[in-house]
Amino acid sequence: MVTVVGYAITNTGIQIPLKNTSVTNGTEFSLQTDLDVTTTAQDIGTYAPGQTITHLEVYCPSSVSYVYVLRQGVILSFGSPNAAGISNSASPLCAPVTLRPGDQVRCLSLSTTARNAALCVYTNNGTCRIFVGSPTGAGTFNLNDLQDSNNSIGDTLQGQAVVKALFTSVDKSKVVSSGGAWIRNASAQVVGIIPASSPQDVEPMITNCMVPISLNWNATIVTSS
Repeated sequence: MVTVVGYAITNTGIQIPLKNTSVTNGTEFSLQTDLDVTTTAQDIGTYAPGQTITHLEVYCPSSVSYVYVLRQGVILSFGSPNAAGISNSASPLCAPVTLRPGDQVRCLSLSTTARNAALCVYTNNGTCRIFVGSPTGAGTFNLNDLQDSNNSIGDTLQGQAVVKALFTSVDKSKVVSSGGAWIRNASAQVVGIIPASSPQDVEPMITNCMVPISLNWNATIVTSS
């Protein structure tokens, strides 16, 4: 078991400390409020209903794939996933989230060697989605919808355009798809490239882009080993 900590910031400047001391690396979990500060551990929406969060920073001991706010099965926004001690500044969310009771912070903490890759995107109509894959060697690996592994980026986001994106991968020099995630059209042409960040080395940053998405398009990572 490992301990994961973090915090959210509201538009009024309130800081909400987060902590989970019983995390199993490789298993997605809920990150609730820090009971040492808030008396009881609660989901963020239950603790601060009506508050609007503008930032969400999470720190995992070894590595991390993603973090997001979940409401009734819908991803509202992705936050900033960091390894402990690797951070530059509090990064704003793509769009503020006004909390409701039951809203959760969800996260995937990883071991140092785990090769999970995660493409977090925000579209022109305000949709947030996460696409994940796990390279196991040399080859091309699809990044499919976190909430429906049968769906590609084209299946989920057809008719929308990705305007902001963040891509985490610890594969570094093994990533030969131009150093990041490729978004390809139905003819396998590259129409968008999102640079990879290794949370073990640097705080992942959001890339501004404009990538229209159509049916049968895919997001992939290509690795050399």
